[in-house]
Amino acid sequence: MEPIGDLQVPSFKVVSGGTTFTYASPKSGAASLDFLAHTLRKREANTEKTILICQQNFEAERLKFELAERDVNTILLPPHGAMVGQVLLLWSKGYINQALILCDGMLEHLGVVEANLVIHTTLPELNKFEERLKWLSISARNAEMLVITPCDEENEKEGKGETEPEIVQQRMPLKVDALNSMQLYEIKENTPPTSSEDYKAEADVLLSAATPATIPNDNKEQEINLSVEDATVKLLASFELGSTDSAAVDESSPAAAKFNAPVYSPFVTENPTKSLDAEFQELVKSFKVQNVFKNMNLPPPPSVSIEEPVSSASASDYRHQIDTTSLDSIRTVKDSPASLAVVPFSAGGITYNNYGVLGWSRHAVVPCYGLTEAPDISTIIRRAMQQMGVARSRARAVQRFAWPHVSLGKSVLVVGNLQIGKTWSYLPTVCQRSHEDLQRRPDVGRGPTCIFVCPNQGQGKQIERWMSTLLCLLGSASGFEDVVTHWDKTQLVDIVRRLKKPVGILLTSVDLLLQLLNHNPVGSIFDAQAVKCIALDNLNDMVRVLPNDTMKLLQRLPEMFQLTQNKCQLLVSGRIWHTDLMVQHILPLMPDVLVLFDDALEASVYGGVQLDVRVVADEPEKIEHLKALIAERRNFANEPAVMVCSNSTEVLLLRRSLQAIGVNAHICVSEACYSNVAEWLRQSPSGLLLVTDDVVPRLKCGKIPLLIHYSFASMWARFKNRFSLFYANLKSPTTRPVGQSVVFAKPTDLENIWKLCDFYMKHKLPRPGHLLGILSQRRLEEQPTSRSLCHQMAAFGDCLRHKCMYRHVMWRDEVLPPDHYPKNGLIRFLVLVCYSPAALAVRLSDQFPTAIRFLNFPMSDLGERVQRHYELEANRHMHPNPVPGEMAVVKNINRYERVHIVSVESNVMVLVQLLDTSTECFSYKTSQLYSCDKIFKDSPREAMDLRILGLQPESLDRIWPDDARNLVRKDFFRRTHNKRNRQFHAVVQSAIHRTIFVRNIYDDEGNDLLSFVINRFRSHQDECCQLKLDAMVMSSKDCPYM
Repeated sequence: MEPIGDLQVPSFKVVSGGTTFTYASPKSGAASLDFLAHTLRKREANTEKTILICQQNFEAERLKFELAERDVNTILLPPHGAMVGQVLLLWSKGYINQALILCDGMLEHLGVVEANLVIHTTLPELNKFEERLKWLSISARNAEMLVITPCDEENEKEGKGETEPEIVQQRMPLKVDALNSMQLYEIKENTPPTSSEDYKAEADVLLSAATPATIPNDNKEQEINLSVEDATVKLLASFELGSTDSAAVDESSPAAAKFNAPVYSPFVTENPTKSLDAEFQELVKSFKVQNVFKNMNLPPPPSVSIEEPVSSASASDYRHQIDTTSLDSIRTVKDSPASLAVVPFSAGGITYNNYGVLGWSRHAVVPCYGLTEAPDISTIIRRAMQQMGVARSRARAVQRFAWPHVSLGKSVLVVGNLQIGKTWSYLPTVCQRSHEDLQRRPDVGRGPTCIFVCPNQGQGKQIERWMSTLLCLLGSASGFEDVVTHWDKTQLVDIVRRLKKPVGILLTSVDLLLQLLNHNPVGSIFDAQAVKCIALDNLNDMVRVLPNDTMKLLQRLPEMFQLTQNKCQLLVSGRIWHTDLMVQHILPLMPDVLVLFDDALEASVYGGVQLDVRVVADEPEKIEHLKALIAERRNFANEPAVMVCSNSTEVLLLRRSLQAIGVNAHICVSEACYSNVAEWLRQSPSGLLLVTDDVVPRLKCGKIPLLIHYSFASMWARFKNRFSLFYANLKSPTTRPVGQSVVFAKPTDLENIWKLCDFYMKHKLPRPGHLLGILSQRRLEEQPTSRSLCHQMAAFGDCLRHKCMYRHVMWRDEVLPPDHYPKNGLIRFLVLVCYSPAALAVRLSDQFPTAIRFLNFPMSDLGERVQRHYELEANRHMHPNPVPGEMAVVKNINRYERVHIVSVESNVMVLVQLLDTSTECFSYKTSQLYSCDKIFKDSPREAMDLRILGLQPESLDRIWPDDARNLVRKDFFRRTHNKRNRQFHAVVQSAIHRTIFVRNIYDDEGNDLLSFVINRFRSHQDECCQLKLDAMVMSSKDCPYM
């Protein structure tokens, strides 16, 4: 990409201590990148060394990518890299000539280097900037400094147009020069726009509602009294005064009313510092501005209203102290306390859209920049978190909203992807509140102050380490335990003993917490008044593994604890929004809830966006579908539509195809095309806007009823981010549906189709049968590469796994079941093992009746004879040479049983399958394997697999939750506890390999298992399952390994 030669770059120079600081303010994020690329290309890489410094490593990675797009090669110094020292040595010696990019955390590795130019790509906080300069004074002592700052045109807000107050404090006379034109672009101040830019200038005025103020520059040397610190403070003050993007002005803001013009702006600035902090500075400017001018000993400009800081004493006072009409991305609605389960993004609350997060709350929430601005978080906690690498420079997106809200004792519900900081949104408050309350509790108390629930011990161990680090620095209360963990049911007695004294945090899982609650009939281990907060971390995994226990826990919590502010707060996080669970069972427990979405797809689909996936074979079919969609929109609603493509080439080809059928469309493939978006907004509302994934994060196009995905994005995260275009709809959802999203999917898009199917099924959306058919068909087309048959193929006739390493073609010798297996008709049987609600191991009553009960297990005549024979030591002979396919004997649960040797794993381990009491496989040592006498080898296997035809859970892995299996075992097969050897019956539909398939299972009282399962669990019965199994049998092949 060639540099833009006529780009306007306001700038000025400051000379201090022999170092020249050049402050340059490109007009936008893209202009900043073009400016940096131009500057680097003008320098001699072989003789002049350049360092570019970013605040965070992800900013450095992005900068490297953007410069590469502009044909500028750089080298990135990654944190914690094994080759950091080697790279720096080669760079300092001149063997590597590219400009060096690094973040603040890597400055300590620089040592003493000879750099000619240091570029500060973003301007950090003053203390951070001073720390950076301190490191550079040791490393790049003689380098010239170039600082990229926000453009002054962007720093003025809402038409005020006030200039900066003149700085009168005198410290050191410094010389300010015009920029060197050989290194930077030529500066032209107050230049009127050319005719080709007239429209752009007009649009900027209308959208920003601001009168730009520029730095005077008449190309003459000027003398001013200024220090480096003063200049930096001045820039920071101007940044805090006016860093809000004028494009984000709400329709109710004074700026919108003043000009009576559309307030949509197609982009948010791309400058890293500004894009991350602009909205935050706008939200809290009334608290910041006063402190900034206080440090400068200057009064604030008269046009800026200064409000008193909000008191943290009462959250209900927020709306009286904050002028919400100035919050550009917050829509205020009168509170409605009538219903505790008000649906977010509807009447009765405030909707937020900042930092890529969509949120909803009954009360106004002022986001913070970091922990220092979160009320009631102690300095010790902040210091400990910084040492652990959490929020070292600033909070993550969800944490900016969650920390101030949770620290006031209110509830929060966070939904988002992995590694976004969900747990840390409330963990600091949990630890601090637990510590403080434990200090005040008397010795005669009992139970925990906080209850922290997570899905399993694996996740709990990491959380325990975090808790221990934070609580250790706070200091343990004498005689009290800070954290009590409970992961083993057998340790119940010990845990109960420990909980009879006051403890800090109880960390456990759903099922074990239920066990403790059931063990607390008279409040012996839980004091409802003492429990101050309950956290459900990663709720979606709890629902997936233990849905029944999770529902029981949610029903028990309000019965035992007072879930209100200042009593007991509820903190919930997860990756998935389960609508029924959240609206009916979670939100009613959280009257002061703050709901945060860091996943645009989750937020949009929950908010009412309709998802429509259409399978298209080729490009012409896509065009036909587009024509039909356009016709529908013109017939029923004269509204706009946005179509997203994966790259600019696809956009240009699509526009050409649309023009061929008489459809005109506007395009936006980069920030340079933002004027096209403004033009599209003013023209016919039924027009199409074609965009790429690159511009979606900064695109502001107002409410859109239709979003078309012409093709999938290069990454699933980018595809989900497209749904952020619906955020404007969700902020004022007056009707349902709030929008429609149409996805064009080719049959070859298998990875994305699988993820869409997974999303459909996890959110209880209509089962996407046409997409599931594509997934099952692809497995049948794969060439067999494994010796083992896929379990899903054997059970359902197809495979829906994301990744499967097993064979999906049946060998002909695997089709026919053993001769003694029933092929049809009525069968009566005894249930040996219940593997899942749909799969059992049974023993036929007419062929193998029960002879005795040994160790409370019903044994047939063969089982009794094997047991009595091998109880005698003289009859037990170690197997001399285990070979797959042979029969042997092992001791399993104090019973001697016949087994089939499946494989020899090593010289000391073998894998065997039980033959008579189960069909499970276990690993045994070769020393535990006995030879099977001939008198037992000829008897057929007694245990048979039996499965309900097509019955499966609503998940692609087809794995039933553990508590579903346990409930079927307990409440169906053991319904009559005093009756031994309960008999069941079913009608055989087919028998393939070693599995008997039936439609349903009945007991002697007429109860059926199918209705028991369907009425209690999310399940699906595939009516075509028998046809799929028949097709699998018909397509069987000869085994190539025979």
